[in-house]
Amino acid sequence: MKTSSVTIISNFFMPQLNRFRTIRVYLPPAYESNNRHYGVMYMQDGQNLFDTKDSAFGTIWDIQSTMDKRHHESPEMDIIIVGIDNGEQYRYAEYSPWHSDIGAYYLPHAKATGFPGGEGFLYMQFLVQTLKPFIDDHFRTKPDRMHTAIAGSSMGGLISLCTGLKYSSVFSKIAAFSSAFYFAESEVITWIQKTEKADQMRIYLDVGTQETSNHLIPEFREIYIKCSKNVFESLTLKGYDSKSLDFKVFDGDIHNESCWAKRFPAMLDWLYE
Repeated sequence: MKTSSVTIISNFFMPQLNRFRTIRVYLPPAYESNNRHYGVMYMQDGQNLFDTKDSAFGTIWDIQSTMDKRHHESPEMDIIIVGIDNGEQYRYAEYSPWHSDIGAYYLPHAKATGFPGGEGFLYMQFLVQTLKPFIDDHFRTKPDRMHTAIAGSSMGGLISLCTGLKYSSVFSKIAAFSSAFYFAESEVITWIQKTEKADQMRIYLDVGTQETSNHLIPEFREIYIKCSKNVFESLTLKGYDSKSLDFKVFDGDIHNESCWAKRFPAMLDWLYE
């Protein structure tokens, strides 16, 4: 039986941010035995995708198992998945294009992890100008926008949506799980209003009803739902309809990789319908 692989690229230089990062590349089971070219999905928080020993938060998406199962059911749906490790202390900085004041209240620990944001535009440039060309040069990809997707969760969902909208000439598919839009909600909504509506775009949003990143603040338990609904409504007003925009609320789901892993296959089915 053919097996998939995850290629790890250590110390990949990010010239826009003058940092190094680990990149993890999932290659489908048949990759080494054919000459086929594949679509690519770029995913944030790469260390949480494949192996529990690398996980920053203790749980993983288990992407390799999910994609291998998908291969055996529908090999024509195979894609390459590129996981970009988060920058640990730079995570909040890189995953938000804008500075945030609300983070000081809801996420007091964020000061130690890149609070209050503001490096997101440089991170977007890294993805589009440095990482994607490298992946297209070194792996058999379909580099056009119709075969290029971006995805993430929480802060990774925020930066994925913003990147996909800004660079709609590069991406045609966006998946944002349990996105921390509250971190810069007004800026995200203004961004949606300012960006031109992209043709042939598919956007997936979701959220769980029990999401929180701070159990000590009661109102924080509803903030993920509220900000996700507000962003969904903004995208709807922009002209994205049910054929291009999907928003799901999952009863009882909390804010972790196990819940996102459970929702990942259905997202793929819709995004690549």
